[in-house]
Amino acid sequence: MIKLPCTLRKTAIGVFACMAAWLTAGSAQAVTPFEQDVSTAIDRGLEYLANSGAYNNPNFFSDSTGLPLLALLEKRATGIPTDPPQGYVGASVTDQGRMRTSATNILDRVNDTSFYAYRDGAWLFALAEYALTGGPDKSVLAPGNVDVDDLKQAMDRLVDRTLANQRTPATGYPDPVNQGYWCYTDHFCEDSSTTQFVVAGLASAKAFYASNKSGDQPYADATRVAAIDAALALARKAYELNATTGSDNASCSALTTTERGHGYNAKFYVPSLAQTASGVYIQLFGGATVNDGSVQSYMEWLKNHYRWQDLDNMGNFWPDLSWSYYMWSSFKGMELVRQSGVTQNPGTIGPNDFGKLAALSAPACPVRQENKDPATLSRVASFGAGGPGYYAAEPKGQYFDYAHQILSLQCADGSFICNGSPGRWDDEAHNSYLLLVLLRSTGGGCVDTDGDGVCDNVDNCPAVSNPGQENTYGDARGDACEPRPIATCDVDGDADIDLNDVNAVRSAIGQTVPAGDKRDANGDRKITIADVRACILKCTRASCAIN
Repeated sequence: MIKLPCTLRKTAIGVFACMAAWLTAGSAQAVTPFEQDVSTAIDRGLEYLANSGAYNNPNFFSDSTGLPLLALLEKRATGIPTDPPQGYVGASVTDQGRMRTSATNILDRVNDTSFYAYRDGAWLFALAEYALTGGPDKSVLAPGNVDVDDLKQAMDRLVDRTLANQRTPATGYPDPVNQGYWCYTDHFCEDSSTTQFVVAGLASAKAFYASNKSGDQPYADATRVAAIDAALALARKAYELNATTGSDNASCSALTTTERGHGYNAKFYVPSLAQTASGVYIQLFGGATVNDGSVQSYMEWLKNHYRWQDLDNMGNFWPDLSWSYYMWSSFKGMELVRQSGVTQNPGTIGPNDFGKLAALSAPACPVRQENKDPATLSRVASFGAGGPGYYAAEPKGQYFDYAHQILSLQCADGSFICNGSPGRWDDEAHNSYLLLVLLRSTGGGCVDTDGDGVCDNVDNCPAVSNPGQENTYGDARGDACEPRPIATCDVDGDADIDLNDVNAVRSAIGQTVPAGDKRDANGDRKITIADVRACILKCTRASCAIN
């Protein structure tokens, strides 16, 4: 089972050109020790996938080919894990060749297959990101081959057969509580493990169809965007109506009256870590925000049962096998919340609240884990020598918990199956999931928080509706989001944000600062990588250029 202008938005397109100037200016030397080890792990992991045939055509692991292609597209051309992904246009010649071969394999197989939830979902999000980041179409990949679809044809075929297999009134399910799900190859069960993949794929397809880009054909398709929106809304409702309590671990079961989760099947399983995590992003893709009551109930369950080491006994009948998917699904959901720009209501749970509750604190859960402390940990041995505190420049939080754990499992060949690694359904999928966590990937899915028809990952003001994307100053943030004067990131006070400002923020990582410090982009009075990322996104000119 296999479980995006140089104004530096969060997309892959244009990133290579944007970041090249930063690299040549020497900023790459300012990466933290942990960032460097993560970058090394990513390179090793991607090379392992290549050496194992993940980008071949044909491919032995043919049903999971979308995952390694997505991981390669999400690689950071700069080597800095917190920077935007390379996509196709920013990739090296070698990586581009691998992407073309992998995409050709998928385009060749789509019209020879029928609906299969895991495979089709992964194909959708991989092809969408490949296309939207400049990947060449059939006319380059396989000209004249009638058995190979072009990108638009393949996406249409995948989306149409996916929509046809959702549980809807038209397919025989009049009661809303039974709608919204997909089974493995049809609509005859309410399986969450399949639904999560389909929803992620459709959300990426929405970004594809909402784009004004083109390959051999234009990608824009308003009719399919509307159909996808309807399907995603139905899936969201399913996870609201079928939320339940409990877990498979009796010592860490129903902890509060307000927490809710989801299991592998809507009616027959108690909540699991993997499927509850998936329920968060399914609801976000369906139009919810972090402040919605149902999303909050799922996040409460995840907070109360937080783990990064393994699934303990909270994976339904698969306590080991789904761990790597849980890592990506749970990180992806929280990263989508971070990207949305939505201000949390007072008292709500957010992405930075996980890992702060001790196991025996109320509500007690003996197997709940706290955040790892970067200030006390030694360097992961396979990356070199370094004693306690080697990673002290990193902030505590979900990303460090997950990424440090993943690094500790990497083998000499680049795979992530050593040192007590939990089990896995599929070698190619397992390694891809963990790479996608290290890469901070959301899979290219379209969340449109403000409902303006522009996906959050390309919206210059994702929390405020601005369909025209007005941007008087030509920087990374639209007029709706950034009134002048500049409040943060203009460290040198010259009325713009450029490489000098970004480097000033980066050099202050680890410092505690007073309220109002311009280096503190997120206002938490601590300078971290998050502030660097936020200031890069606010650069006034292309490539954060210095005037």
